[in-house]
Amino acid sequence: MKGQLKYSDETDKSYGLAGMAISIVVLDGEEYLDHISIDASPDQTVELSNDFYFIGNPRLSAKIAWNEILKHFQLSAGMVISNLICRNYVQHRRKLTPDIIDELRMVVRDEAKENCSLDSDESDALFEKSLNYFDRLFSYEAVHEVAKDFASAIVSRRTMNSHEVIEQLRRLSML
Repeated sequence: MKGQLKYSDETDKSYGLAGMAISIVVLDGEEYLDHISIDASPDQTVELSNDFYFIGNPRLSAKIAWNEILKHFQLSAGMVISNLICRNYVQHRRKLTPDIIDELRMVVRDEAKENCSLDSDESDALFEKSLNYFDRLFSYEAVHEVAKDFASAIVSRRTMNSHEVIEQLRRLSML
């Protein structure tokens, strides 16, 4: 991540991971989660399964394959957006600034162009939909408590496999 999107310290990173874990669960992407590690480099803190990256089944129609690619992109975009929202809303108790939103929009736009061949208008529409959804989700105090507890758990455990992540969120009434 670049500029304002970089982690400032381990606590900041733990809240980002909490946001991503919550987004994976609410977007029904648990099947793709392999593990989460706070000790990994920022671009490898959340590892997804090979199934997430490989959609090349020749038995799939082009439409089904495209829908899967788009679904995976939406999950990735949701993870990035919820990372920043959780860090700002829960950890710092502040909304995203216009500068952060613009930087985040550019990251999502670049990924949408590279991975899905979406133009700016299409990617911006998906971005706004995800931003609004996670803005509403992370406005709830109950979600703040879940995120705080998860951030604390990942700091103490350092690494969690998918089952541990899901169990942690289940115990916290996220599922």
